[in-house]
Amino acid sequence: MAKRTVRKKDPWKLKKWYSVYAPQIFGNQKIADIPATEPEQILDRVIEITLRDLTGDFTKNHVKLFFKIKEVKGNNAYTELKKQELLRSYMRSQVRRNTTKVENIMDIETKDGRKARVQITAITAKRIQQSQEREIRSIMEKIVTREAGAKDLEQFVLELVLGKIASAAYREAKNVYPLKRVEISKTKIFA
Repeated sequence: MAKRTVRKKDPWKLKKWYSVYAPQIFGNQKIADIPATEPEQILDRVIEITLRDLTGDFTKNHVKLFFKIKEVKGNNAYTELKKQELLRSYMRSQVRRNTTKVENIMDIETKDGRKARVQITAITAKRIQQSQEREIRSIMEKIVTREAGAKDLEQFVLELVLGKIASAAYREAKNVYPLKRVEISKTKIFA
């Protein structure tokens, strides 16, 4: 007796494509297309994109943004910023011989009560003493907490990503010792 063969449906033909959009602070731009059979499958997925892809500014190719899908309406998925970080290769290229890398990791709370962890990094022009390092670290912490307390999360994140907070920290900390640059190397936003 001959066996009857059953044709299996191609799982890719069952999937629908969903357009993923960035949050309002980034202009609701389309950042990706994702296939899924059910809309619930794409909830909480994380999309990684560079700031250059989002803004078109080639000088921001080293900034990575991570967006988490929070809701799906029809064929559109809407995201929120989960994390921002600089490429490790970029940070390593900034540190040279006879320079000092001053890092500070702090937990902050914005005006609207949201919490985030911010890592700010300063790179000096020459080697510095530990007392100068402590002073630069405290200046950076003071500026980041002050800016976070005065703004809601969306405004704070936008200024972090655009580099306004890092440049404010640079302007104040360079009075302690000449700096090469100050960068917000990582930001993680808590739910």
